[in-house]
Amino acid sequence: MVSYPNRLFKGWCSNEGNPRSHILHYNIYTVRNITDYAGGTILEEVDSLEEYFNTDLMGIDEPYYAVYGSFKFDFVRSPIKILETPDLKVAIDIVEQLTGNKIKETDYDTLDG
Repeated sequence: MVSYPNRLFKGWCSNEGNPRSHILHYNIYTVRNITDYAGGTILEEVDSLEEYFNTDLMGIDEPYYAVYGSFKFDFVRSPIKILETPDLKVAIDIVEQLTGNKIKETDYDTLDG
C-alpha cells in the first residue's frame, strides 16, 4: 500500500456501487479547530499550504482529517461527519474499505468531489 504522510489533503470517493447505502460519496478534508470570538471553537477546513503551516493564535491544535458522507439526492440532509483522525492513512483506508473504491485527491482550485 502507498504511504500517505500527513499533509494538506482533500479527496472524495464515490459510493455508487453500494445501492443499499444512503451515502452517495465520501469526502476527506484537512481541518483544524480555531477559536471563535465568543471563546468557543469552530471546525474550519484548511484550504491552502499557508493555512496548513500557520501556527497563529487562532489555531488551537494541529491540522487533522475529517471524513464526511454526502447523502443521495433524494435525502434532504447535510453531509454527516463519519470520522476525525490525526492520521491521513486511517482516513483514506476507512473510506476505501467502506466503498471498495479508491479515493481521488482533488485540487483546492476545483469543485468539490
